[in-house]
Amino acid sequence: MQTPHPVDRRLFLAGSLAAAAALASGSSAVAARALPRSRRQSNGGANGKIQVMCFGVGGMGSSDIAQIASHPQVEIVGLCDVDRNNLAAMKAKFPAATTYEDYREAIAKMDSSVDAVTVSTPDHHHGPIALLSMNQGKACYCQKPLTRTIAETRAMRKMAAEKKVVTQMGIQRQAGSGRQKAVALLRAGVLGKPVSLHVWTNRPGGWWPQGEPRPVGSDPVPDFLNWQNWLGCAPERPYKKDTYAPFKWRGFFDFGTGALGDMACHFCDSPFLGLKMGLPIGVRGDSQGLTDDEFPLSETVTIEFGGGEYAQKTLPMSWYDGGRMPLPSVSPHLPADIDLAKINADGCVLAVGSEATLIIPADGEPQCYPPARAAAIKLPEFTKYNHWHAWVDAIRGNGKTVANFDLAAEMNETVLLGVIGGRVPGVSLVYDQPAMRFTNSPAAQALITPVYRSGWGDVPGMKS
Repeated sequence: MQTPHPVDRRLFLAGSLAAAAALASGSSAVAARALPRSRRQSNGGANGKIQVMCFGVGGMGSSDIAQIASHPQVEIVGLCDVDRNNLAAMKAKFPAATTYEDYREAIAKMDSSVDAVTVSTPDHHHGPIALLSMNQGKACYCQKPLTRTIAETRAMRKMAAEKKVVTQMGIQRQAGSGRQKAVALLRAGVLGKPVSLHVWTNRPGGWWPQGEPRPVGSDPVPDFLNWQNWLGCAPERPYKKDTYAPFKWRGFFDFGTGALGDMACHFCDSPFLGLKMGLPIGVRGDSQGLTDDEFPLSETVTIEFGGGEYAQKTLPMSWYDGGRMPLPSVSPHLPADIDLAKINADGCVLAVGSEATLIIPADGEPQCYPPARAAAIKLPEFTKYNHWHAWVDAIRGNGKTVANFDLAAEMNETVLLGVIGGRVPGVSLVYDQPAMRFTNSPAAQALITPVYRSGWGDVPGMKS
């Protein structure tokens, strides 16, 4: 039985959480990867600033741009979007930026004056844009989920390492002090022996449609929307008003990753940073309302990990969405009358161990049961830092990112494993992680690698 122990400061400062603490305090104690050919790594471009090209400028893209542009050492030099209204609105804020509607053209015209890119598009564009950009040596900030498919995730991790570019996945909640504290508590052994993980969200919950048949018919494409570029590498289908763009695409297989893919990356960072769970070895999904075009109305998906150093022989992580939630009885440490649904509307992580259970909400401080387990562990003070600025600082050689593509790819592959489990329900899928292969399901295996539409498949690191 593992007993609580103080955090070893040397180990703590050597890990990813230390990078977060260093970034929060402005310290550069943790060295960043250097960009190749980088006169810009410490000095910026001709005007001393990091020159950034932005792909996707509406919705989350507008938020990402605002945060990154607020860094005093950033200049937005390029904007790319398929919605001319979004593009015009952002151009008004950055009149010197060059605008594009086709990411292929934008990337082809990038030269040494562009240092970095942001990718805040629908999921199906993430892999191609990021891979094409990193192949030119550009630093990359990519929204979650990192990619739509496992093969793209592997390719992005490999490309980032080969090109030695600074990367960050957009999981800004990770920068909160509560998340940093949760990771430190997990590393310090607050659970005892990890027994199980339970993660849930209220999505899709009316945010976007799921569990519906493929839409029929077509509507005229609005004059402000470049529909063919919006489809990009996805299979051809007709435009339908208020059906896909600008936000309802998440529930469609061709464009998104459903509730699990959208939200799990916001939660799984804590156990991935805090626990040595081992490799994922299998997944089983229970879905309701699955159709031939959209993700299910609700699902419970359990991913099995090999156990790693801390856990038992195996460690299960169960995901719940569409109104499903774990019962308090999954933990012997929780009060019988606890209302898990009221802790956080977006969802939580429930990490169950032999000695304690840690609840990690989407936002806010972690809660430990029994409280004395956490109280016995001495931790440093944690401060929220700017997740976007951390990426810019790392490009300039100050510190390094926590959600870099090493961590992000490992986590994203696991998340997408769960997505596949939900699409092939009722089967205990066996996963050979090193080989990137399901050993007992051709149907699951077919979902690992994307099939790009003709004219959009010339992506480095991927087969068209």
